[in-house]
Amino acid sequence: MRGSALSGKEILSSVLNSYSQIFFSSSKLLAVFLILISFFDYGAGMGGLIAVIIANFIAWFLGYNKYLLSTGLYGFNALLVGLGVGLLYEPSMQLFLLVSISAIISFFLTVVFQGVLGKYGLPFLSVPFLIAIWIIELSGVNLTALNISERGIFVYNELYALGGQPFVDFYDFLENNIKSSFLRIYFHSLGAIFFQAHLLAGIVISLGLLIYSRITFVLSFLGFSVAYIFYNVVGIEFDSLGYTFIGFNYILTAIAIGGYFLVPGRVTFGWVVILLPTVVLITISTQQIFLIFNLSPYSLPFNMVVLMFLYALKLREQRPKNLVETPVQLGKPEKNLYLHSGSIKRFPAAYPISASLPFYGEWTVSQGHSGEHTHKGAWRHAWDFIINDRNGKQFKASGDFHEDYFCFGKAVLAPFEGTVIEAINNIPDNIIGDINTKNNWGNTVIIKHSEYIYSKLSHLKYHSLEVKVGDIVQKGQIVGRCGNSGRSPYPHLHFQFQATPYIGSVTLDYPFGHFLLKEANKYSLKTFEFPNKDQLLANPSKNEILSKALHFIPGQRLKVDVEVESEKEKWQKQAGNFTWLVETDVFNSTYIRCEKDDGLAYLYNNSDLHYFTNFTGTKNSALYWFFIALFKVPIGFLPNSKITDSIQLNMMFGGVLKFLQDFIAPVFLFLKVDYNLNIKESGDILSSGDIKMNALITKKIAGRKIKEFNCELNITQEGAFNIFITFDQAKIKIICQNELE
Repeated sequence: MRGSALSGKEILSSVLNSYSQIFFSSSKLLAVFLILISFFDYGAGMGGLIAVIIANFIAWFLGYNKYLLSTGLYGFNALLVGLGVGLLYEPSMQLFLLVSISAIISFFLTVVFQGVLGKYGLPFLSVPFLIAIWIIELSGVNLTALNISERGIFVYNELYALGGQPFVDFYDFLENNIKSSFLRIYFHSLGAIFFQAHLLAGIVISLGLLIYSRITFVLSFLGFSVAYIFYNVVGIEFDSLGYTFIGFNYILTAIAIGGYFLVPGRVTFGWVVILLPTVVLITISTQQIFLIFNLSPYSLPFNMVVLMFLYALKLREQRPKNLVETPVQLGKPEKNLYLHSGSIKRFPAAYPISASLPFYGEWTVSQGHSGEHTHKGAWRHAWDFIINDRNGKQFKASGDFHEDYFCFGKAVLAPFEGTVIEAINNIPDNIIGDINTKNNWGNTVIIKHSEYIYSKLSHLKYHSLEVKVGDIVQKGQIVGRCGNSGRSPYPHLHFQFQATPYIGSVTLDYPFGHFLLKEANKYSLKTFEFPNKDQLLANPSKNEILSKALHFIPGQRLKVDVEVESEKEKWQKQAGNFTWLVETDVFNSTYIRCEKDDGLAYLYNNSDLHYFTNFTGTKNSALYWFFIALFKVPIGFLPNSKITDSIQLNMMFGGVLKFLQDFIAPVFLFLKVDYNLNIKESGDILSSGDIKMNALITKKIAGRKIKEFNCELNITQEGAFNIFITFDQAKIKIICQNELE
């Protein structure tokens, strides 16, 4: 059945992205470079374009996913086959019929391998192209109506036909001045990805890569360089690559592993160096085998090594923080890296549960990890909590009785949702100063949060437990009371995470998800951190005004009014009245979209914190400033709280600085954007009145402040946002409220 109609924009995207997908990109500019390159040979260019159009048309006609279609997923393998077949034969009606058939074959092979490899979370890469091109080439002997192409024999004649004598002179200049065999074969290998034998094709592609992504450009050079060194070390004649231009396998492998399927960094670059010799050996060996059938292995070595490596990573039990698969593919290594560099702190993959403190109010850490009394060896990752008064004392009067201790009998809470798998409730509390070494842990509750994460709350009060084995508990639910049972000379709460369910299990080095640290009567929000001895801690208190205002529901419409004071036209253009819509994408991610310019601000709310995670579109817009001002806001807090974070540097840096940063981003980030949110104390902030906050955004170079943006935020009881942004070029006022109000 025919799919729903595609817009002109979607049709254009599907064609352009089919070209840029060859380099794992969605860049329209790079696609234009590649289309021009493909037409350096008319037959190849037309063959590729026809194949893309046919494959994408079939995908639309049969009703395949429009989003995947627009990304070029169904077209890029057909493009490669069309380029190869178009180059092989002289242009004719029979050739374009063959291209059409090969595009159909490529499309259905794409769908098959999308399903087969997709089950394992693996990409199909250019496997469909390989099978389709081999089918065509093995059939070539019997295709007597098609004439083998003679293009490439008289290169200068063909160049003259393309651009006249200036074009020939320019190409001749390149040929005479690029003497290095390394550079020549590097450029030829880049051109060979698009079946072009001209030196100029590779140069133009390399420039396109440099403009599109500095990391991709560096990886292309790194991959080829490692292969070059290995050729020389083992004594293989490197110039032999000049006859086959098979070196594109090294370039594509480096780009795929070093910066696309994995977040680029020192470790991924290291794996490029480790794996490239394997690609070289597979390339050489498959060439010998395929020579028997008069075939080229084309991109087979690249496909083999990348799929092998990615599949091996899927089978890991633990995932090192420096070798991470891209959770959301943004189509550009720099964007993946900058988003990850912030997200690794906001949403650490190593910490799948966000545990809260197991108590109400303010408690002090009396003993932390590797404590001075207990918490030793395999049991060192634990905390003891008590309550102190303003003078630092944990008890009143003489401290001879349980009731003298401020923490005794206080509620103990489940840190996260889970199932109770151990509940000991019958051990009497010790006399102050005495300990019970027979029942070391005293009254204890152990909660299972996941297969490998359990929490243990010990030394609870005799007969105070409010849960039993098998109960399902929610985060913040009371499970018992603080006591003095077990090896406990005075009332306190012992807390630890562990990987096994037993009462004597060793501890797990695991942090609390979110908590407030009180210092000098001010609170700072800590995210996935480890409390230290003598620190005063508290859980954030949920605020209903913020909870309502920051709960963006798909389908919601927001009315926006913007006023601007600035002499610069680019800021003045932001003024006006328009509408924002809350929507979700194909990955079920929530975002706010501006009807005026189609900017998208992606967000995430885990009931504890509101996060903006990514922004696409023009940065000269009110939605962009809304994204910046509310980058991270706690749903729960205490007055006079401070929240810190880092905004992805590509959100606020551009031009030469960003260009230079891109080159060394996998190794070192010298650009930074700090986000500091202060929640002001104004009236009874927890029950009534508007929420007043101040966000300060600071751009830094090598740790040195270069620019500040001040954002005053006022969130009304009705959930309306009043935001005032001030910096050296403009003053912007944004009023945003639900359109129904």
